[in-house]
Amino acid sequence: MFPVLHIFGFHIPMYSLMTFLGVVAYAVTYYCIIERGKNLDRVSSNRFIFVSILGIIALYVFAYLFNSLYHSIEQGEIVFGGITWLGGVVGCVPVMLLGIHFLVPKAKGNAVELFSLVIPGLVLGHAFGRMGCFFGGCCFGGVTDGPFGVVFPAGSHAAHLYPGENGASLPLYPTQLFEACFEFLLFLTMVIFRKKISKYNLGIYAIAYGIFRFFIEFLRGDDRGSLVGVLSPSQWTSILLIIFGVFLILFQKGFSFKKLLAKCESWREIAKKTPITIMNKKGIDNVAMIRELQQLRNDGIITEEEFNSKKADILKRM
Repeated sequence: MFPVLHIFGFHIPMYSLMTFLGVVAYAVTYYCIIERGKNLDRVSSNRFIFVSILGIIALYVFAYLFNSLYHSIEQGEIVFGGITWLGGVVGCVPVMLLGIHFLVPKAKGNAVELFSLVIPGLVLGHAFGRMGCFFGGCCFGGVTDGPFGVVFPAGSHAAHLYPGENGASLPLYPTQLFEACFEFLLFLTMVIFRKKISKYNLGIYAIAYGIFRFFIEFLRGDDRGSLVGVLSPSQWTSILLIIFGVFLILFQKGFSFKKLLAKCESWREIAKKTPITIMNKKGIDNVAMIRELQQLRNDGIITEEEFNSKKADILKRM
């Protein structure tokens, strides 16, 4: 546990620092995969960046709301505070898919595939976030006498719940680091096998993380509450996430929701014919200008040479 970094007179909360590094990791991954790899047109890329910002905001808003809901149900009164990653994912996924569908016209019908490309960045960002949890002393595991036990210092929440010697905690499972390692391995897997699995990343993530999170919950030592039976809210959410991932991959493979799949195919055909709208410095649609020039040429008002010359000038400005 290392809650605050003291450097050059500054006091930096490690959880906030790791969260910031997680956002940077997502941005770098986005640049490498989308900007350089996917080679989207400038307009579509800018819109996707905007959708990504909306997705990140939704991630934290829903993480806060779901955590508050879980604890409100547990305590029988309205309680606000804390975040839960699974709740954030539940809110982020539909926001990203709908945002891509409606705000990135060239990706219409391909929202799942395009979102799947940035899932490795989301996974990497979460890995840094879990390291932040370890430094901050939250989301710790239960008592263990095994070789992986970690003693949290006096004054920590873990030491309060599981008091040991000299005010420190008993040895506890570092479930935060277990999860961070899992996320790093999942990230590497998605990068190494990107040519084969990249379009299925969203479904793979939902299944893999859902399974991992379901079982790691049994090692958690902090109070997770319960909704139905002995399972924690996160475990029930994990089950829903696994089911979502399975149906999503079946959909992409053409085994389920065939009418929706056919609709996506029609949207893709429309998207291929949708012109890329790029504005010049005066806010005029360059594509519309070229179309007007084509009409003037067809009407015999300008010559072919004049059309080609004007078109070349416009394309240089795009």
